[in-house]
Amino acid sequence: MDDQPKHTPWMTTAEAGAYLHRGRRFVRREIQSGRLRGAVVGGRKEYLTRRDWCDQWVETLVMPVAMSTRRRVG
Repeated sequence: MDDQPKHTPWMTTAEAGAYLHRGRRFVRREIQSGRLRGAVVGGRKEYLTRRDWCDQWVETLVMPVAMSTRRRVG
């Protein structure tokens, strides 16, 4: 049996929290509220999400920022 971890698109709330620079509980609340897509797995109700779903969630929060084109003199 291979002891190497298999590549999977699924992340636990702890892994997603590290990826998003947020806490595990924050990620869980976002999934429970429906703002972040997720899946409930097993009898212990473990929440899983995917990296691309996290990226989509971040993009919904993005606000455009107007940048000044003027240069500073000095």
